[in-house]
Amino acid sequence: MVKKINENLMNVGNLISIDGVVIHNDAGSGTPEWYVEWLRSRQKSLGIAHYYINKDTIARVIDTNLIGYHTGDYNSNIRYIGYEVCQSMSANDKDFIANEDITLMQATEDLLYYGLPINHQTVRLHHEFVPTSCPHRSMALHGNTTQSVKDYFVTRMRYFASIGKTVDEMLLNNSKKELQETILKGEEDMAILISAKNRGIALMQGGKFLPILDVQDVPKLENVTGKKVVDLSQKTFDEFQNKGK
Repeated sequence: MVKKINENLMNVGNLISIDGVVIHNDAGSGTPEWYVEWLRSRQKSLGIAHYYINKDTIARVIDTNLIGYHTGDYNSNIRYIGYEVCQSMSANDKDFIANEDITLMQATEDLLYYGLPINHQTVRLHHEFVPTSCPHRSMALHGNTTQSVKDYFVTRMRYFASIGKTVDEMLLNNSKKELQETILKGEEDMAILISAKNRGIALMQGGKFLPILDVQDVPKLENVTGKKVVDLSQKTFDEFQNKGK
């Protein structure tokens, strides 16, 4: 699970309506924690979004029902929630996409909370409102057009919405899905130890389910095999057993 910071560093009034979310790239190298401290003393009219996010931390610095100064455009500032994907100038592609994913999860959670659909009208990019290269890194990674980036964001956010209503649920269920896909597509030499309450322990190797009987000392098993035992729900464990026969 990710660390969460909730502070309210600005209150200039409520959003006139909540029409959607705006995704930004920070054009910097700071972590969310760094931005929280930096923003405390910064003149807010120079720019402040609701969220600053990377793969490890979600920092909300303005309540989502309040106005932020994140687009440089009055009409959108009073109608949209702003999200900064952090470290767009320093993270490698893998880490930036991980930062981006957590940001999209939080944006998804907020759209669901406010009962809004996930589509090209509710998911917006900064440069749709003012001339700017933002979100520059997302543009470079996802086709370099407004349409291609919005297609990617909307598709990704609809997927996240299909596996959970909150960031924590999305992370948990996404991890389980990735584990399941890894196991069932696994190569012959890949091995993962899984367990569930009242089900015992099994070895999944190359998509095959191999029960391990009479295991009394799990830490010893992990030490001998060099693998951690992954705890699953009984339902998921049973699904692996049925598919791996």
